[in-house]
Amino acid sequence: MESTNKQKSTGKKVWSVIGNVLIWIFIVFSVVITVFAFSAQSNSDGVPTIAGKVISPVLSPSMEPTIKKGDIIISRKLNDDEKKTLAVENIISFKADLDGDGTPEVNTHRIIERIDENGIVSYKTKGDNNQFQDNYTVASSDVISIYEGSRIAFLGNVIEFLMQPTGFFVCIVIPLILFFLFEIIMFVRKVIEVKNSDKKQITVEDEEMIKKKAIEEYIRSQNEAAENKQADAHETEAAPETEAPGTEAAPEPETPAPESETQGAEPEEKPGENK
Repeated sequence: MESTNKQKSTGKKVWSVIGNVLIWIFIVFSVVITVFAFSAQSNSDGVPTIAGKVISPVLSPSMEPTIKKGDIIISRKLNDDEKKTLAVENIISFKADLDGDGTPEVNTHRIIERIDENGIVSYKTKGDNNQFQDNYTVASSDVISIYEGSRIAFLGNVIEFLMQPTGFFVCIVIPLILFFLFEIIMFVRKVIEVKNSDKKQITVEDEEMIKKKAIEEYIRSQNEAAENKQADAHETEAAPETEAPGTEAAPEPETPAPESETQGAEPEEKPGENK
């Protein structure tokens, strides 16, 4: 019994450690995503930028096999002077109105031509997996960063979803709220345990001992009751029959005297009495 309880206690501790590690990994991940989201909102280019590095999800296969759909690329942010000195074969991230709705999106393609007209620099670009070059020219002022080979596979779609308001709220905000509520509940329970630490705590072994004693007491009382019933039954069978209390014996009827003695007897004559 003792070894089983120790094994259960050890198992609980192991699962508790694993749970805490997973929770803290999630918290760190949530913090990173939160930083990305706020960085993208505060950045004029609309992309997360941390310590001069731009983190961009790749949502199309236009640059395969160099960059695959679903990757996250980490590129170096460029200053204004660097934006004008890029060369052919450089892979750049830039702003362009890709779907014609008037809102620029971020695209990542390779430079195939550099154009310099009276000091105004622009670029022609093309995706490695596309048959034709892009149908627009990228001004140097629209360039954001240059890709230098750093990427993380398969996380692009996830990051893109989490950076959207719906994904951020469902996958980050709600779990964090639940986590902090859980921590508050555990803290309150710990405070209550500390307050009750001076009181006697009933262990599992104590509960089993109490149950065992209760069962033994019940069996003993039942046996005593059965023995008492048997003893009463034996006494009743051995006792003699007695008259019911409160009754008196009926009086025996008197026997009448014989007639010869009571009737026809002549009175005795007294001396001196004449007939």
